[in-house]
Amino acid sequence: MRKIILTFLMLLFIEGLPLMTRAQDTARTAKTLPSIKIRSRHERSFQKLSSVQQSEVITADGLKGLACCNLGESFENSASVDVGYSDAVSGSKQIQLLGLTGIYSQMMLENIPFLRGIAAPYGLGFVPGQWMESISVSKGAGTVKNGYESITGCINLEYEKPQRGNRLTLNLYGNSDLKGELTAKTNWQINDHLSTGLYLFGTYNTMAIDHLGHDGYMDFPQQSQINIVNRWLYQADNGYHSISLINYTHEDRLGGNMNFTRQMRGSDTIYGFGGITNRLHFFTKNGLPLSDKTSLGTQISASYTDQDAFYGQSDYKASETDLYANVLLDAITGAFSSVTGGISMRFSNINETLISNPFIGAATFCNDTLGWGALQEIVPGVFGEYTLKLGTMFTTTLGLRYDYNSFFHKNLVTPRFHLRWEPLEGYILRASAGRGFRAPNIIADNIGVLASSRNIHVNGPIDMEESWNSGVNLTKSFKLGKDGKIRFTADYYHTEFVNQLVADYDLTATDAYFYNLEGRSYSDVVQLDINIEPIQNFEITLAGKYNDVKCTYHGQLLDKPYTSKWRGLLVLTYHTPFEKWRFDLTTQLNGPQRLPLNVSSHNGYTQPYIYMLGQITRKFKHCEVYGGVENLTNHVQHHPIAGYDQPFTQVFDASVVYAPLMGRLFYLGFRYNLR
Repeated sequence: MRKIILTFLMLLFIEGLPLMTRAQDTARTAKTLPSIKIRSRHERSFQKLSSVQQSEVITADGLKGLACCNLGESFENSASVDVGYSDAVSGSKQIQLLGLTGIYSQMMLENIPFLRGIAAPYGLGFVPGQWMESISVSKGAGTVKNGYESITGCINLEYEKPQRGNRLTLNLYGNSDLKGELTAKTNWQINDHLSTGLYLFGTYNTMAIDHLGHDGYMDFPQQSQINIVNRWLYQADNGYHSISLINYTHEDRLGGNMNFTRQMRGSDTIYGFGGITNRLHFFTKNGLPLSDKTSLGTQISASYTDQDAFYGQSDYKASETDLYANVLLDAITGAFSSVTGGISMRFSNINETLISNPFIGAATFCNDTLGWGALQEIVPGVFGEYTLKLGTMFTTTLGLRYDYNSFFHKNLVTPRFHLRWEPLEGYILRASAGRGFRAPNIIADNIGVLASSRNIHVNGPIDMEESWNSGVNLTKSFKLGKDGKIRFTADYYHTEFVNQLVADYDLTATDAYFYNLEGRSYSDVVQLDINIEPIQNFEITLAGKYNDVKCTYHGQLLDKPYTSKWRGLLVLTYHTPFEKWRFDLTTQLNGPQRLPLNVSSHNGYTQPYIYMLGQITRKFKHCEVYGGVENLTNHVQHHPIAGYDQPFTQVFDASVVYAPLMGRLFYLGFRYNLR
């Protein structure tokens, strides 16, 4: 040990020498210093114990334990985030956090707003799993620095960084439904200051497969996607730091009847679904230290999204231009305090055109004639946040921001509060509270309604959504024997809406009503997580969650549809020394969900079900081979499409989805890494 410490100190000394001196001594150093190999175990997931906000981080190593083709498949072993489908024909996935759909969770890419507006319905499929370095899930009100839209929490994605990524990474994936994927990443260190990365992703699946119910409809749409990212990192000697990224995505989906082709669009005899999305996204972040105690940062992003989709005889076209700028000034104001202040500006222009013909003989619905579908916001804002930190024992932040929304003509005042207190060693108590707002998008937020024969009704002008969120969290860690450890985490969060866009499918079986909240809408969520490492290299995660989520529909306070009353999770992970073999097994227990009135007459609550998935990975020097199975129990929702044999009548409904749509699925993959 003494020899290792001395060697390490010598290495530090050498790193500080001028480059010319180091070059002159290279040969002598190589002969006299022994080599050192440092090994560390990569955690699958962990909590940021020092963070003032409750935050769970899913690492790249944790994502490797899943098939993880995209972001929508990255939360299978997380108890905090639930994943489901919006309907049975489009393959569109949606998440839930604190019992509410993902539109109330602020989606961020490296702390810049991402996948909002019309990109939300299919956006989870636009983020390849192999690109992500980590996913951070924070519950409750977020920081005012990121805006006013965080209502239930924040999901922040971190892509691989070019300065520390592999020179070349390849990932090949294929499954038993003949879906194939290819991911390629390459990183270059151009010089001491500049590095860049190029990431490519492609998926192709043109097999029309009907394992589910044999109703003549594709279990999952045929799909192709091309996704490209180029990012740059510049670091100057004076501390200036710049990160830029540009991303282009093209996706094509085709589903519905097994015999449907794109040329049949608009047919009144055979039902089909199609969707083409083109999206361009750019951001740049720049930071400069002004002194030892102050720094200046800027965030600028721009995106353009275009969608052209059809569900049967209904056409939905949408486009969105989004521009965002944020300027932040950080300053240390005392031995225990710091402040952050800044200004922001957002311009968002959304155009939605819906021509709905839900069934033959129905009156054509066109949103343009009703004066909604165009949303143009200009939102200037100013914010400030004060942080008090007393060592590692106590931290609190008080934040306040003001924004003006030009479309809704509203002054938005957003207070946020966070506290972290460690009264005893190992006991961490957190609390948070805050206000949140968001601009609703009637169709994009409820895209599944287009996969039904329901008539759409919009009652009155829709106002901004507004809510308050508060929560507490307690974490305690123990040692378990010689090498083991155990961590308990318990939390409770309450969300109360002042106003909400209500999607009412309960009033009648043939209509969907959208209106502003009239009454209460809230969610109460209690969760307990236990993470155990009884022996080295073996991890056990046990979690349970109870959701009480209610909303007022036509004067009645009812459970929110398609939300599990409770959920259990068991994750087992084991790897052999040096991680040559790795075994992952995840078991989910999903509780009952309330179903609204619908054309298939499934009134009441669904039955609980178990969903399992597992994977085995074999690691070699430069590559890994992995294989696994999803939906091991083969539990599926039988006949998820009501009236499948009468697609253009009032009995057709493909939006009632409450269980897996894909049966047992096997997959095999190969990863190659060149460091």
